[in-house]
Amino acid sequence: MTSTTPQLGVKMGPEDAKAYVDALNKKVIQRWQERVTNGPFMTKFVEGNLSPSAIRLFFKNWGNFTVEINTLIAASYHKHIGFFKRHPDLLGPLGAKIADEFIHPKPPGHVLVMLQTAEALGLTKDEILREPMLPECRAILDFKRALLWEGTVAEWWFSMLTEEPIGHWAAAWFKTLTTKYGFTKQQAVYFSTHEEADLKEHDDGVMGHGSFNRMVMQRILEDGYADTREGYNLEYCALASVDLYGVMHRAAAELAV
Repeated sequence: MTSTTPQLGVKMGPEDAKAYVDALNKKVIQRWQERVTNGPFMTKFVEGNLSPSAIRLFFKNWGNFTVEINTLIAASYHKHIGFFKRHPDLLGPLGAKIADEFIHPKPPGHVLVMLQTAEALGLTKDEILREPMLPECRAILDFKRALLWEGTVAEWWFSMLTEEPIGHWAAAWFKTLTTKYGFTKQQAVYFSTHEEADLKEHDDGVMGHGSFNRMVMQRILEDGYADTREGYNLEYCALASVDLYGVMHRAAAELAV
């Protein structure tokens, strides 16, 4: 039995499942354009007109966010192991994706390059790792944490559609820092690393994170496993994630002194 609309217990055919994920992915990319790319923070930033204090405030919170979101991604292996046992061909790519976050270019992985870029922005390790995040910036992290620990497999993985637009966003950051704010390529290394990880095959065959996430979502729909709680649905989990990234950017633009 096939369906063009995800329903719990109703298995979608591979073509219908892929078409649904692709269509939702387009909505996520459009929403990111509206809420993040065209928002006041990124608009001023790419023009080279955003204050250094706003850039530092954002990255201070973003750096803290990256440490915690990577631990949640790692925890998803444990939380959703039942699903992945049904799809053992995904275990290798999942393990590579998680390992990539923690060992590339060397341990502790993306945290290392994040701290290198933080230092170039004049931020200390303690400011990044030990100081409280702005509530507006913690909102996306707590939403993701709630989806992982309280929600369903489908809710969590469909919220991960944001990794592809984050890859393009990282490319914009790298270009802007190196052309408008005087950063060297090495100082902006966090963003070049993230662009590669989210969008491209890298490190001898590690799948781009965005591509892997869409593969998992398609399998969820093919399994008839599109289970969501009342008040949630697959589109909501994906688009609310985008909106909360927008809140993070807006807060940095408004609260920087």
